[in-house]
Amino acid sequence: MSTHRGFVISFTLLTAAVALAGCSSGVKPGSAGNIPSLSFSTQSTAPQSTSSSDSSGSTGSAPKVSSPLNPAPLLSDACSGLSASQVSSFGLKTGQPRTIETGTTCSWRYNDGTSNTVNISPLVPNKNGLSDLYDQKDSKAYFEPTQIAGYPAVYTDIVDSRNRGRCSLYVGVTDQLAVFVFTQLDDGADVTKPCPVADKIGAAMVQTLKKG
Repeated sequence: MSTHRGFVISFTLLTAAVALAGCSSGVKPGSAGNIPSLSFSTQSTAPQSTSSSDSSGSTGSAPKVSSPLNPAPLLSDACSGLSASQVSSFGLKTGQPRTIETGTTCSWRYNDGTSNTVNISPLVPNKNGLSDLYDQKDSKAYFEPTQIAGYPAVYTDIVDSRNRGRCSLYVGVTDQLAVFVFTQLDDGADVTKPCPVADKIGAAMVQTLKKG
């Protein structure tokens, strides 16, 4: 049996990293400036969440992805999750890519002058996709299965901040890969209802991946 243990990223660590990426979106990718690195140190004091099952021992409790998508473009560049026309239709600025512990992430700020951002991050370390999240649902503040454009998904996090513009949505694009869609909304009418915004971003991502 493989001794490799499945990895489930700390929800707090992941959302903090994505939020930080959004805050630094005025800087060109790769520029130094005063922007903190989003590559995490193993010395981090942030709480880590781990899975007790190995990579082949997941319960497989999440719904199966009946029509898997090709995630290759997203894995190499998370900003490819939204097309240029989608970015424009949502009123977003050009996406800003970063590297975090789970792989790549992309943050888009709005053109309206607010600090609001939406984010996409494929969870590469979670080799069992949504099932790795289902296996830990009892430790979350909320866990609400849903569907995004016909694909299994779940709203979940260890802290429920949905009344403050934060919605954590995970979309299963294959049985082995979930994609994290995160909203950070501080202004406007959607602050108290951020998940419909996450739904639109997730659906647009699925549409883009379908086109290849």
